[in-house]
Parts: sequence; structure tokens; C-alpha cells
Amino acid sequence: MEKVILFDMDGVLVNTEPLHYKLWTQVFAEQGVDLDFEVYKGCIGANGKRLMELVWEHMGLDFRGDPALPRRYYELKSDYLRHGDIPRIEGVNETLAELQRRGYRMAVASSATQEYIELCTDRTDIAPYFDVRFSAERVKNTKPAPDVFLAAAERMNARPEECVVVEDSTNGTLAARAAGMRCIGFANPDSPGQCLDAAEQTVYPFCRLLDVLK
Repeated sequence: MEKVILFDMDGVLVNTEPLHYKLWTQVFAEQGVDLDFEVYKGCIGANGKRLMELVWEHMGLDFRGDPALPRRYYELKSDYLRHGDIPRIEGVNETLAELQRRGYRMAVASSATQEYIELCTDRTDIAPYFDVRFSAERVKNTKPAPDVFLAAAERMNARPEECVVVEDSTNGTLAARAAGMRCIGFANPDSPGQCLDAAEQTVYPFCRLLDVLK
């Protein structure tokens, strides 16, 4: 039985995916570019580098290697997080408390930066539930590569077969499968356009995790 749970963060623990798209839309609008969601959705669960690749592939616009756009994005996001409320997923705090009571050890394994992971989990009062908060910026390859999950599991002193991943994105579920871990998809309606077929099963709302993690 798995006793280690690796949670993605954006779209799973905090409901920030709509915010990310809004901010990236603003960044590209400042460059005179209309960022269509059909292009953007492929980077959900990954990172800004993947978004630049998608913009090149689908729109023929090359911002790869240009630090200005990611810098502007993080500037906007940092300003928002300092002054705005972090959108929450209903039932997260109560569900994490119950999973901890059942003896699960938990970690965050996210494509977000370490600073952002710590800020979000601290401000939503869920940081104490996690033994490890781990960013993909510390590994070579982002999701859908398995690197972030394998590295987080190593820091939890757990084998892949002992871990279950909770993910809301196509990239994340594929990464969990590549890592050899069981995956539960969180069918967040605010993370649209995601194929969760790589997950063993999907749940919604968040509290339904308690039904599948006995």
C-alpha cells in the first residue's frame, strides 16, 4: 500500500491555473501577441520554457531564450501574490489533515519555482502537512519527464512503487506514469483541455481523494 503522496501544486493544491493564463496573456499582449488558450494549454503542468516552445511551434514566433518575457511574467505574478488572495481549492486543508491522520507522508512536486511553492503553501496554511516541497527547477527536465517526481520520492526515502501522484494536467499524469508511480487525476474544471487518461482514476471534488486513498 502506498504511504507517500506527491502532489502537484497549481490546479491541485491551489487554484492558480486561470491566473497563470491571465498573466501570460498580458505578457504576450505587451508584445503585440494574442496568446490563444489552445496554444497555451499544452504548457499546463510544465513551465514557461515549454510555453515558448509551443508559441514557436504553433505561431512561428520565437521568444525562446529571451529572458524578458519570463522576467515580466514573474514580476506580474510576484506583485499579485504580494497583494492578492491565492485562489484555493475547496477542501484541501481538511483533506490533507485527514490523510496525515491516516499515516500518509506527503510532498509537493511542482514545476513552479521553489520560492513560489513555499509562498503558496505558507500563505494557504498547508505547509505543515508536507515533509518535502520540491521544485522542478532543481532537475534537468520538466514534466512530462519524470524527473521531479523521482527526485521528490528520493528525498522522501521512498521507492516509486510506494508513491501515488495527484495531478490535474496531461503533462503531470504522463510524468507520473513515466516515473512508475500510481497516479490519481484531479479533474479541476479550471484546468481545462487536459487529458487525464494516464491516471488510474480521476476524482472531483478534492475531498474524494479520501475515498480512493484508504
